[in-house]
Amino acid sequence: MGMTNPAEGPYVSLVVATLGTSDVLARMLESLTVQSGEVAFEVIIVDQNGDGRLDEAIARFHSRMTLTHAKVAFQGASRARNHGANLARGRWIGFPDDDCELRPDTLAKMREAVITGEVPVVSGRTVDESGMASVLRWGAIPERFDRWTMFRCITECTLFVEATLFSSVGGFDPDFGPGGSYPAAEGIDIVNRLLGRNGQGFFFPEIEFVHASKVPPWNEWAVERFGRYAIGDGALIAKSPSLPMLCWGARTVVSALRHLVGSRDRLKRAAYLARLRGLAIGVANYRRHQT
Repeated sequence: MGMTNPAEGPYVSLVVATLGTSDVLARMLESLTVQSGEVAFEVIIVDQNGDGRLDEAIARFHSRMTLTHAKVAFQGASRARNHGANLARGRWIGFPDDDCELRPDTLAKMREAVITGEVPVVSGRTVDESGMASVLRWGAIPERFDRWTMFRCITECTLFVEATLFSSVGGFDPDFGPGGSYPAAEGIDIVNRLLGRNGQGFFFPEIEFVHASKVPPWNEWAVERFGRYAIGDGALIAKSPSLPMLCWGARTVVSALRHLVGSRDRLKRAAYLARLRGLAIGVANYRRHQT
């Protein structure tokens, strides 16, 4: 558990930005206590609560892993991840969500992917408790990805990056992600910058994080979520209007239109209409703020 050889330092630093109650975070930390494969790791909890609500829960794990509890006086997921990365000592950095759980072999599979892929960016996938793919429509086989294909291969939760490369691109853009001006798309944004014009990452579906899909069910919360996240997507398209990004935006629009026409579920149609509106708002807001 934790570091196998403190003198050598951790192989991977897991930076967890958290805001809220302690129960989900405790489950995530508990999943780290049973990691196989003797992968040396450290955990850096960036606590944005501004109080002591997490102190007791985190204290229970200090003797079970190498853990830093960093309290900050600001809120914003990307800014918090950057703060944690500045404290990290590992060769690699990962950014698991506070409400996910790692499989017992997640870090061992991560190291296997690093060796196999021989690239500085590695991604796994999210699954639900039954083992079915969640959050994205992930592929089923290992593959290299680039700026054209990254959209089906990453979320920030599943991402591992060599620390030196992460630092070289300035980390996450604090304007993107929860708590930022554009409340999503921070993962796509940083991978777009990490890969540059010709870079590649490696998607390894055996790296699994248990993370439930939030939608469906289709309800008013889902409608609001679709619109809010699309603002981030639209802003990213305006920020980085490369051909791969524009094609991704076009596919998103076509998909939304298809669901608007083909679905009989009123709230599902409302969610995809909110997505279209959000994209337009995100593009307009980003352009306005840049002038």
